[in-house]
Amino acid sequence: MTKRVAVINDLSGFGKCSLTAAIAVLSAMGVQPCPMPTAVLTNQSGFPIYHSVDFTDNMDSYLDAWQKNNAEFNGIYSGYITNDKQIDYILRFINTFRRKDTVVIVDPVMADNGVKYRAYNELMCLKMRDLAAKADFITPNLTEICILTDNSFDEVACLNGDALLKKISEMAMSLVQENNQIVIVTGVPDDNSMCNCIFSKETKAFVRNKLYKGSYSGTGDIFASVFCGGIINGMSAEKAVELAGCFLEKSLADTIVIPDRDRNHGVEFEKNLSMLLNLQ
Repeated sequence: MTKRVAVINDLSGFGKCSLTAAIAVLSAMGVQPCPMPTAVLTNQSGFPIYHSVDFTDNMDSYLDAWQKNNAEFNGIYSGYITNDKQIDYILRFINTFRRKDTVVIVDPVMADNGVKYRAYNELMCLKMRDLAAKADFITPNLTEICILTDNSFDEVACLNGDALLKKISEMAMSLVQENNQIVIVTGVPDDNSMCNCIFSKETKAFVRNKLYKGSYSGTGDIFASVFCGGIINGMSAEKAVELAGCFLEKSLADTIVIPDRDRNHGVEFEKNLSMLLNLQ
């Protein structure tokens, strides 16, 4: 039977991010995505004009209906959250549907490049720490790992090379020890490469891919979705990170050659979905 993952994230009409990316990626990997929207947007909020419908008041209905229909999930994967009440619903969702073999993956989408997203006040950040602590795997970027461990991004961002990787290791291992989970710190620039760092009680590993200049919508969602599909298909964390990094590297290479590409439209990942087939 096809494995199922409950995917809790926003749905954007343009931007190739969030549920749009997750549904395509997980389906290609032979995993059934079961989406629960946190918000529905005409396009992701980087565009100058967008309209957003908050889905908070509908999330409890999803949980109730799925529970009454005896839904079961091999994985639960959360992404962008619009308010602290949604975190309460997701925690309840995990407590309701988590079985012994259910994998919980939290992408703590809070901030990037040292700047918190608009929804994230102090309460939201504290609640995200609670949610992240429930996960088997978390996939924070550098800014988010600083928030989760109460470190100053400005002080960490001043470091480079081995000093930066050592500090990231210290932050990540504090979460590994506290929550008994695997931490993947994503998108760390390291010389001429992009480094994704894997930390568990048994392993510290650094997976490097080619570094491309510029920033594009949805890269974190694509990475986390490929990683999720890999884990659900039985890959080790390191193999899943290697696959996600290679898929994203190839998709970015296809994107940067497009003249005057608007970052808000995301990366050209669709033609590379064949890389994810027949992995289960």
